[in-house]
Amino acid sequence: MLRAFLILLLAMVFAGPATLSPANAQTRMVKAKPTPASMAAGESVLFDDKSCPAGMIAQYTKAQRKEQISKKCVHLNGTR
Repeated sequence: MLRAFLILLLAMVFAGPATLSPANAQTRMVKAKPTPASMAAGESVLFDDKSCPAGMIAQYTKAQRKEQISKKCVHLNGTR
């Protein structure tokens, strides 16, 4: 019984983080302002358009089913 518990615990420890992170978790930086044609559905990119406060950068995200891009300012280190 203890052996089964330890195996289950180890499986959760090693497989857990892989299942919790979304597939599109990586956000890349681009040098040109993104357009709907230059992005995949659901993709997010960072672009410094100088419109955000100091220490922040613009994050552009394309909608899943529309040809629309949203923009929000995020901290450079990724935390809000």
